[in-house]
Parts: sequence; C-alpha cells; structure tokens
Amino acid sequence: MKYIQSICEDLLKPVKIVEGIVEKRQTLPILSNVLIEQDNETVKFSTTDLDIQISTQAPVGLAGKQSRFTVNAGKLSSILSALGNKSTVEFDVEDGHLVIRSASSQYTLQTLPADDYPVLKEGQWESSLMLPARTLRYLLTMTAFAMASQDVRYYLNGVLFVIEDRTVRTVATDTHRLACCNIDLEETTENPIQAIIPRKTVRELIRLLPDDDTPVQVRFTDTQVCFTYENVTFMSKLVEGKFPDYKRVLPNEDSNPHQVMIDREGLANALRRASIMTNEKFHGVRWLLANNQLEIQSTNAEHEDALERMDIAWTYEELDMGFNITYLLEVLNLLKNKEVSFNFSSASGSVLITMPENEDRFNYVVMPMRI
Repeated sequence: MKYIQSICEDLLKPVKIVEGIVEKRQTLPILSNVLIEQDNETVKFSTTDLDIQISTQAPVGLAGKQSRFTVNAGKLSSILSALGNKSTVEFDVEDGHLVIRSASSQYTLQTLPADDYPVLKEGQWESSLMLPARTLRYLLTMTAFAMASQDVRYYLNGVLFVIEDRTVRTVATDTHRLACCNIDLEETTENPIQAIIPRKTVRELIRLLPDDDTPVQVRFTDTQVCFTYENVTFMSKLVEGKFPDYKRVLPNEDSNPHQVMIDREGLANALRRASIMTNEKFHGVRWLLANNQLEIQSTNAEHEDALERMDIAWTYEELDMGFNITYLLEVLNLLKNKEVSFNFSSASGSVLITMPENEDRFNYVVMPMRI
C-alpha cells in the first residue's frame, strides 16, 4: 500500500537533517535507523543516539494514510541521493519491508518496529531564550575548535554555554588553549545559566543551523537542552560536571601588557610555509620577537628547517617562545579581520589573541610550548 509520495528532493532534505547523528557502528541495530511517523500529509523523521535526538517533518505523505516504521538512515539517504532531486518517489510498507519506487528503480529495505525505537523524554523546561540562528551559529563556531576530544576530563569535551545579565557567552578549552565569545542580549535574562553542551551536539548544530536570522528557541533543564527552529527540534543531554573557571584564565592588559598588531593573512601564510618542516608528531614552531621583527623557525627529525621573517611593530624586550602551530592556524583561519592583536607577558606566559575592533567579543588564549 502506498503511503508516501513526493519528489525526491523534498524527501531527502528531512532525511539529511536527521541523519548526521547516526553512528555507523551501533550496539543496538535500531539506532542505525530513522523513525518515520506519518499522519496524513505530514511525515515526521527522527533519529537518536540515546544522548541526542533530532526531529523534523515534511508534507510528503498521502491524505488518509497513517504509518510508523524505522529504516536504515544511511541506506535511505544514499538511495534518495542517487535517484535525483526531481524524481518522483513512492514509499510502500509491506510485510516488514519498505519498498521505494521511482519511474525506473525499485529498492526493498528491511524495517524494524517503530514501537522498539528509543525516544528521549523531555524534561520540564526551566529556562528559555530566543536567538537568531546566525548568532547562535557564530557563538558555537568561534569556540568549538578549542574543545577537547575524548578527554578523560569529560567536562572539557564540549562548549560551556553561559547566560548572565544581558550576555550570552560560549567558552571551550582543552587546557592548552581557550576560546571565549560573547554577544549582548536586548533584555536581561531572569535565570542565569551555565550548561556544558556536548561536542557532538555542537558540531551538529554548526552543520544544521541556517546562516540567517531564523529565530531559534533555546530551552534548558539541569540535564537537557533543546533547540527549536522552523520545523526542526534538536534535543540533547548536557555534560555533567563543573567547567574550569575560565575567568581566571583570561589575561588582561595588566597581565599581558606587550601588545602588537600582526597582519592576519600574512602571518597565516608564513605559518603554513613553516609547517612544511615541522615534525608530523610535534607541530612546534619557535617565535623570536625583537627589533620590529618576528622570526618563525621550524625543524623536523631529519634536521631540516624553515625560517620565515615578518616586519612587525615590536618595541619591547626580546621574546623567545614556542607554539603548537595548529593552535595558531586554527584561530587565524577562523577570523576574518585584516589584523590580529597579540598580547604577550613572558616567554612562559599565556598569549591573548583578540580582534582589535571587537576585543570584548572574542578572546583566544594559547599557552606556549617548549621547543
């Protein structure tokens, strides 16, 4: 019996939205599936990995039809991608199988019972705010690169989301570097919030959020967060634990008084060239700042080396320090402004990197390394 009929493009879009959180290897086979629930013309698509759940819907069903089933998300996405956007596609559910038909193709996929599909239960939402999608995406993008990955200190594997007074702030650190980004709210929030959003959730939000002013409702409990925009609902568990006191880590003009402006693109290009001669396991470069010049040196295990020079307005005492080149390139590639402000203290002290026109909006702290 035919339940769903639509052009392929309209079916593929909701499948692509929810497919991203599905892991290729699962201990529970049903977690590889997408839950499809039809109520007449409206069809809801949902996936979960037991920590995150994404749902969206599309008007691709047939009037008078009801259906509920699960089918492998990856296979469904691959089939719809291969059929072509303008192809008309029909879904029939027959004897525990989904039959997909187009003008010249037919596929039969195994289904699993919808009643066996695990669904995250919503808590009682305690706090809520509205943000434009591009603002939320910007906050996450500007800090996500500094998240830890599979750190035993699980509270570092995510982004701290802070709401206090009239400010929304995101913070991420792997203890070798820290990124902090702020935006101002038009109204003061009633309930201050500090919540750690998991790494996977952050990555998926950056992928999904539109780069426009679509309003996003963000709701919190002590253990969950939910992002709702357009016809998408994205719910996630929060990371339990206490995030490090990031305010103690952020330097200021007093602690890092030696400021110099450096051309962002010129520095990024010099670092890329120097990276050719870095060790594959040891991505360290040496910085020598003296007499209005920056020297960048790199070497590898074969005793090969590279030297890059840049003219900068350095009028302080000579400074000799080392950096992980990846930590520098990631932030320089992310920023868009012409010049970047570097604020130094000593050869062993942390370095503060900011955007000159938005010093209070974005701060990046990187620790030096021994070369």
